[in-house]
Amino acid sequence: MNIVAPPMLSRPDQDDLATLMSVRGLCVSILVSTSPGPRLSEPDRQRVQAHARDVLRRLELEPDQGQAAVLAARMRTAVDRAFRMPADAALAIYVADATIRVFHLPMKVEDRVVIDPTFATRDLVRAVQSNPQFLLLHLDHRSASLFRYNQKYLQPQLTPDFPALREGRVRTGRDLEQQRRFLRAVDAGLGRHLTQNPLPVVLVGGERILGEYRHGSRIAGMARGIHSRPALTELENIGRSVMADHVADLSAAAHDTLQARLRARQAVTGLLGCWHAAATGDPELLVVEQHFAMPVRIVADGRYVEPSDDEEHPDVIDDAVDELIEKVLQRGGHVSVVPDGTLVEHGRVALTRTR
Repeated sequence: MNIVAPPMLSRPDQDDLATLMSVRGLCVSILVSTSPGPRLSEPDRQRVQAHARDVLRRLELEPDQGQAAVLAARMRTAVDRAFRMPADAALAIYVADATIRVFHLPMKVEDRVVIDPTFATRDLVRAVQSNPQFLLLHLDHRSASLFRYNQKYLQPQLTPDFPALREGRVRTGRDLEQQRRFLRAVDAGLGRHLTQNPLPVVLVGGERILGEYRHGSRIAGMARGIHSRPALTELENIGRSVMADHVADLSAAAHDTLQARLRARQAVTGLLGCWHAAATGDPELLVVEQHFAMPVRIVADGRYVEPSDDEEHPDVIDDAVDELIEKVLQRGGHVSVVPDGTLVEHGRVALTRTR
């Protein structure tokens, strides 16, 4: 008897994001908030189908009807695929000439259809940033084990340095120097691993062993009071919980950086100014409100944009904010998406530059 495994959630990772950001041409994006469950609920299915009908209507306006027909067929395939998968807080469907991707997102989104020269990846950026890669080092008085979370699942790392086993018997209070040597060796091994995989590190272990371990700023956070090693799934949940606090700290730091740059007049605000700055300089940090969007026309060889009221016109970019986010990331900058109202005094978007 063949047992077919149930379909799993399709979480986006950094590679997925980079791949979608590299696609150019006529790109269809459908984003819908959904209710988590083993399948899409009937109301969610109806909303997805309504968005799909909107895509078909808008594709009829495209000048290349041959390409539009291909995209329509691919979109139907993607929707059918989504209906056979489980559901999370939101669904993202991406279709282009050579692309059919369906992703599940852990947070609610603004329902929308975008047909642009690039995909609408803002919500994917949020999903990837909220679920970062990290290393997890579990320590006890006898051993040290290293794991890597790749935005899908936690994997043990088998290297010349890990897992590390302490030599000799553990005798509380009688072998402090041996313990220190063991922890120094663990830290050296972690340092070697970080040269190849420079990721934030989560420390997990008992209160005493973590107190004895000397570490640097590369540690994103700790989970103390865990003496025996939990199961892999529990370790993953512990690590992701610690990283959620780390992500919140990074967001707060980004806001502080922006405020300092604004006071020093080293930042531009508003979509039109941010677009020109990103197109002509080296962007450092883009901070944008979660639901801010603006349809525009590109002018002056892409260095400027002008607002448009006709977002369904083939020459109009539905949402310039998505394009701006991709432009900043592709130029090596960072992006922080903040709650609506955070930047109301600055046109809802601001950009700092390295020069």
